[in-house]
Amino acid sequence: MNRLAIGLAAIVLWPFVVSAQEVQVEEAPEQILVTGKLPGPAMWKVSNGDNALWIFATLSPIPKDMIWESDRVEGVIAKADEYLEPPGADIKVSPLVYLNPINYIRGYRLAKRLQRNPDDKPLQAVMPPELYQRFEALKAQYFPGEKDVEQFRPIAAGQLLVQQVQLKNGLAQNSSILKKINRLVAKKRGLKTTTTQVEVKLEGGYGTLAERVETMINSLPAESEMACVESQIQRMETELEAMRSRANSWAQGWVDDFRTVIFRGDEADACTSVMLASSESQLITEVIKQSQQKWLVAADKALASNKTTFAVLTIGEMFRDNGLLAQLQDKGYLVRQP
Repeated sequence: MNRLAIGLAAIVLWPFVVSAQEVQVEEAPEQILVTGKLPGPAMWKVSNGDNALWIFATLSPIPKDMIWESDRVEGVIAKADEYLEPPGADIKVSPLVYLNPINYIRGYRLAKRLQRNPDDKPLQAVMPPELYQRFEALKAQYFPGEKDVEQFRPIAAGQLLVQQVQLKNGLAQNSSILKKINRLVAKKRGLKTTTTQVEVKLEGGYGTLAERVETMINSLPAESEMACVESQIQRMETELEAMRSRANSWAQGWVDDFRTVIFRGDEADACTSVMLASSESQLITEVIKQSQQKWLVAADKALASNKTTFAVLTIGEMFRDNGLLAQLQDKGYLVRQP
């Protein structure tokens, strides 16, 4: 799928790229981010007799300049009979949409327009004064030259804020880790790959999809959108050191440090809640529910038939009371934590 299709689909299904927020119980001391070759966490082992499911837990953000030492994961993949992909959405768009080069230009213009406030109102005019002042203070500190953000709608401005503040604090998304895992999986000949994603077909041509995206953006409740932005600003104001501490702990494999972290479910995340109040609420809710159930069914089958299975989940799923690991344990499987 090309960038146009991904862009349209990502806007419709935006919550699936938003990981649940984590809250540190105690304020972390100032952290110097680690760099160089680092192992990441050891894997969780779920056993059914002699059969084992090994789960590698991801975190985002992680230290920007770390080089992942993947020997442990490579060793499991080398022995694995099957790889379980993380739950999520497998988005399908008609080839007539993404093979038409004109749609690249149309999609870019649509994204630029929807990124801005209706009637081109400035950000200051649509945000509460106190919240705007806090946003401006962070902007002045981390990305003072970004003038276009003053025309962004709040939810887009909040996303840019998080990206810029994390980047300037040495933090990056975990895409490099996931890409390396995909390369390792692709190299293993004969390895069965099982998708646990739910296929979502976005029907219609470009015009239909563009209208759907615009309807969703316009359906976001203003109060909920502002709550999302406020939560993003608060995290950048108060939780940076905790984020850096978690990033260091993950990179160095210090799993014990996560046992004092409270992992909230998606429903407690203000930025997921705003999307769940949109015109795509039913689709989003169903895909989240179905993809998690699909992963559990696939894990059951793998534990019944494979000597070794490899899987990837977020670290929140490892520690959340009702996470996927807890649900496997409730089924009677033996879980060994690193």
